[in-house]
Amino acid sequence: MAKIIKMEKISLKNNPAIKEDLIQSFIFENPSVLGLGELSPIQREKVQPAGGRLDMLLANDDGTRYEVEIQLGATDPSHIIRTVEYWDSEKKRYPQYDH
Repeated sequence: MAKIIKMEKISLKNNPAIKEDLIQSFIFENPSVLGLGELSPIQREKVQPAGGRLDMLLANDDGTRYEVEIQLGATDPSHIIRTVEYWDSEKKRYPQYDH
C-alpha cells in the first residue's frame, strides 16, 4: 500500500541547504523533471563565446536542443536577457539543430 505524506512548502531561495548548483545538478541528472519528454544531458556550465556560462544544454532524440538557465527566486530582467542571448548564441553556432 502506498504511503501518503504531507509535503511542506519551502522557499528554495531562502533555504541555506539548497543552492542553485544543487538544483542544476539534479535537473542535469534527471532532465525528465522538466516535463519536456525524454531529454539527454549534453553539457553543464557551457562557456559562451561572448562571455558567461549556460547552466545546461539538453537535447531530445529528434535533434531539438534546450538551453536551460536556473535562477532561485524571482526572475529579473537581466537574467531573462542573458538567457535569450545564450539561446541566440547556441542557435547561431549550431544551426543544424532546433533550439
